[in-house]
Amino acid sequence: MTLDSEFQQQTIQLIKETLDLYKASGASPRVGQVWNCKSVGDFLCGFFVGEMVGSALSAFQIIHKREPTGEEHLEIIELVENYSIEIKDFFAKFN
Repeated sequence: MTLDSEFQQQTIQLIKETLDLYKASGASPRVGQVWNCKSVGDFLCGFFVGEMVGSALSAFQIIHKREPTGEEHLEIIELVENYSIEIKDFFAKFN
């Protein structure tokens, strides 16, 4: 891994804490109508994953004052993917 351990830990904490917030607040009953999506859980899951990867990439740029390399970018995605089962299980409740 090329990501430093502190950044990895911060990203893991971001993922866990944000997922906990989603679990506590649920989803707006209007999601399907507003975004015209038939599978609300799949939509929310994709939204969450994009939010986590995007937030981690932004944090990387702020901390390191540069763009991540391709390998670093993939490692950030892998950090989110490590929680794929928990993420998918939670958002499946909205399908």
